[in-house]
Amino acid sequence: MLISTMLPEVLQRLQDRQAMLALLAAYQRQQLLSQLDLAFARFLAQNAPTVQPLSLLLAALLSRQVGRGHVCLPLADLLADAPQLLNYQSAQLTPEALSQQDGSLLPDPALLLASYSLEELEASLAQCDTVLTVTPANAESIASAAPGRPLVLDQQILYFARYWSAEQQIAADLRALMQAVTLLAEPAQLKRYLDQLFGAESLAASAGDAFAQINWQKLACANSLRSRFSVITGGPGTGKTYTLVRLLALLQRLSATPLTIKLAAPTGKAAARMKEAITQAMQSLQALAEDWQSAVAAIRADSATLHKLLGVQAGSRQFKHQRSKPLALDVLIVDEASMIDIELMQALLAALPADGRLILLGDKDQLASVEAGAILGQLCQDAEQGGYSAETMAYLQQFSAAPIPAQLATSTPRQRLQQVVMLRVSRRFDQHSGIGALARAVNQGEQAQVDYLLSGQAGYQDLQLLAGEPEQDPLQQLAALCRRGFAAYWQQLAAKPDAGAEAGAIEQWARAVLNSYQQFQLLTAVREGPFGVVGLNQLVQQALPQLPASRSLQQDSWYEGRPVMVSSNDYNLNLRNGDIGIVLISPQDQQKRVVFIDADNQLRWILPSRLGAVETVFAMTVHKSQGSEFSHTVLVLPERDNPVLCRELLYTGITRAAKQLTLVVPDYQVLKQAVQRRTVRAGRLPLDE
Repeated sequence: MLISTMLPEVLQRLQDRQAMLALLAAYQRQQLLSQLDLAFARFLAQNAPTVQPLSLLLAALLSRQVGRGHVCLPLADLLADAPQLLNYQSAQLTPEALSQQDGSLLPDPALLLASYSLEELEASLAQCDTVLTVTPANAESIASAAPGRPLVLDQQILYFARYWSAEQQIAADLRALMQAVTLLAEPAQLKRYLDQLFGAESLAASAGDAFAQINWQKLACANSLRSRFSVITGGPGTGKTYTLVRLLALLQRLSATPLTIKLAAPTGKAAARMKEAITQAMQSLQALAEDWQSAVAAIRADSATLHKLLGVQAGSRQFKHQRSKPLALDVLIVDEASMIDIELMQALLAALPADGRLILLGDKDQLASVEAGAILGQLCQDAEQGGYSAETMAYLQQFSAAPIPAQLATSTPRQRLQQVVMLRVSRRFDQHSGIGALARAVNQGEQAQVDYLLSGQAGYQDLQLLAGEPEQDPLQQLAALCRRGFAAYWQQLAAKPDAGAEAGAIEQWARAVLNSYQQFQLLTAVREGPFGVVGLNQLVQQALPQLPASRSLQQDSWYEGRPVMVSSNDYNLNLRNGDIGIVLISPQDQQKRVVFIDADNQLRWILPSRLGAVETVFAMTVHKSQGSEFSHTVLVLPERDNPVLCRELLYTGITRAAKQLTLVVPDYQVLKQAVQRRTVRAGRLPLDE
């Protein structure tokens, strides 16, 4: 524990900058701060003559928060509960680690901050010439902060200037889109088209459940035609793609000339999956009447990463397409929008043409972007409650045979929620799905329900728990599970055609191997340690020789059957971050190739020597798995608590499972802590003001 009785002496010594920098260096040694956080504080101390020691502490903490995905540092929240906001435990900070050379001890950050008032924090920042303070009079004039003023203080919230500017610009652009009412058809005509696309609701099928009686997919489609910006959110199996293809057909049907509609996603894997899902879903449109077929024929399933769409320029942070050179399109639809960070959203809106329409799709409860920001989460905050105005309720009711529940209305509506429709019924996870029940319990933080579901008492056949027991080694249990889980994969790999086989037979085999890989996947929260990506991949590779089909497995890095993930975009090979390939030995020439399926569903056989940054992916992080699903998902938690473990990570990992979920928990207390830890990224997208 840390010594609080020395606080007055500590505070007195921290009135000079060098003493504060020494404190920050001690925090960095304890890994409360990163090297980058400390370097930023030192930069300010060297280049800002008026910076106060307290401001150096606040600047370092802001840098820490941005590194964790937050956009800003709310000072009031910092004073109210620093450990909660900064996501650390006082137990992490030991007297030995924080002992100074003179033998004295340094305080817990919460203890240090508790000695200041909110007004004192603001006053310290106001005296610093590197901080711009926003007032109603100067808010617009400092929208583009000068390079010498890297920090902004706005309503007791501290920002890096570039993130403050991004937030302001995003809000301004979204307000303009939301206010642009663009009804594309009369309600009667629109209802007729929607009924043709979605069919009439069957109220008897879900009697007693007011929410289940409503065709939310139809309402999402209708709502997307009201303005130039809309959001469709929902969990796995709620029909986002099903809704999207019908929205695409409807947009084309309502346009006098074919629309230019672009599809995009934040990552290469998500873009490829978007194209695959749309291609499959479009088959259901073939049953539409003849007068729909020209609209259906105009749909293009091609999708791209947002970076490729915007046009990455070598050596520049600016994209090719921006406000002065917007994208040539009528409609832009972005899938997996939870992965969009704040600067990418700013660039996306800047590149949208003046008359363009933007539609975001995604699961608001999934993990947010790796970089700073949680745009989809902020846009969809409180979407469960609806928050609809009387006007929105009346508009949507025109297209629903069932009455829309009155509790979705509010007398104080927020404009952003008028753009959002939440798909509330999952076809994948019905009432018989333990995976769906567990995902809901975790998402709502219901620990008792989580315990009940994992105990096996509920009788769900699609859930399995491997928990650490004194007499059982969870790693040995996991190794045995992997031998069983990967057996079909290695059997398929061994069913290789003969050297004289026709090309079609070889392609069929390669596709079967790639498909088999999708049947069983390990996911983990962390990279290091025995239960991290590195340790689990080693565990699997050590277990594989026990499989009869894998006794010829060689120890070289490019052994046959090795699954690899591309970890950075390779535009020369047209491979994108997240693409997964399998090392196969070609029956024709006995040469090793890494086989990928491209966005056009074609096989590509690439020599290993041509690949750059790749990693083995018998196991991958939950972050890397976003946008994918696996028949049997094994979600592995580490043996100790970690700040990255949270409700959103658990939910995302659980919902990657399509048919079977195994949860590996070396210490059940770690799971409990993760269920109770909800990550709400700090940010103040000013749309409700």
